[in-house]
Amino acid sequence: MSRKLAFRLAGSLLLFAVPALSQEFSADLVRQKPQNTAGTKVSVSGDKIRLEVAGQKNPSFALINLAQRSSTMVLPDAKSYVVSPPGRLSSSIPLFHIGDPENACGAWEKSMGNPGTCKKVGDDTVNGREAVKYTGAMENGDTGTAWIDRKLNFVIKWEGQKTVAELQNIQEGPQAASLFEVPSDYEKLDTAAAHKSAQKKPARPPMPHK
Repeated sequence: MSRKLAFRLAGSLLLFAVPALSQEFSADLVRQKPQNTAGTKVSVSGDKIRLEVAGQKNPSFALINLAQRSSTMVLPDAKSYVVSPPGRLSSSIPLFHIGDPENACGAWEKSMGNPGTCKKVGDDTVNGREAVKYTGAMENGDTGTAWIDRKLNFVIKWEGQKTVAELQNIQEGPQAASLFEVPSDYEKLDTAAAHKSAQKKPARPPMPHK
């Protein structure tokens, strides 16, 4: 998988779930729609999220700070990183802080700018976890269904017109602080430099002498 694709995937996945005082945990983000989308490892600690797409040829990962509404793409091979402008968090998956799983419509409608479009469906279960099911509209008018985990205060499943995804293999427990930090010796790149770096092909190893 190319870094360019990893950038696009991180942008589309980073808002799958937004916690409010959620517990720390890790999980696998699996997308059933669109098909053939690589899985993503998710780590959560408070308002910080780390996303690492599986199977990348050139490893990279995204760090999301929900409090600052910012995201950072980290490129270990190049020892560099790119920071997106604050507030530029957009996705086909709902973004809203969840203070109370029983009363999530207000947060959904406020975030999406579509008052009166959210409806609480009721109790449900996702992969053995207790959840509250909601339906509502996105910013672009598309409708979708979200399942909010009662214990995590986190959206653990989403079904939309173009996207179906859920968190699987949820493991509750403390996450290492280093997972959500950029190493101090990494260089910050601007967006143009990052795209140029992503397009570079790795050099071929020298041919052995016969």
